[in-house]
Amino acid sequence: MRIVILAMLIGLSAWAGAAAAQDTRWASAVRADGWPPARLTSDGDMLIYRRPAPAGPEGYPRLQLRYEYRDGEVMGGKRYLSMLSLDEYDCRGGRFRNLRVAVFAGHNAEGQSIQPPDATDPWAKPQPGTVDGKSLEIACAKR
Repeated sequence: MRIVILAMLIGLSAWAGAAAAQDTRWASAVRADGWPPARLTSDGDMLIYRRPAPAGPEGYPRLQLRYEYRDGEVMGGKRYLSMLSLDEYDCRGGRFRNLRVAVFAGHNAEGQSIQPPDATDPWAKPQPGTVDGKSLEIACAKR
């Protein structure tokens, strides 16, 4: 269920850095709030923040991710503009899994939220060049 939510929210956007000639005025409402600099998806519809999290009990590296959406996603009849996620990475196996996710009605992880029950998703191999593929590269860069 949670992997379906993640796939729906992320939309498997290709990673291409800052978008040229895109209207990114919507992003002015987004605050860094202590997160490292964000990356803008190629079509300018999503900002992605990533920061390291403590490794899990099995020693796998983890990232905290924050997604801010231009248009948001509708779930259960409500529009959500922000998502927080905790993902874990198996660098040798080239795979990742989501450990936790929450979506928020407002930017900056504010407003009404939904957090599905904690349940670790199965491991998945991300496609190169996708948001998840880039996260795997970042999490495993020092390994």
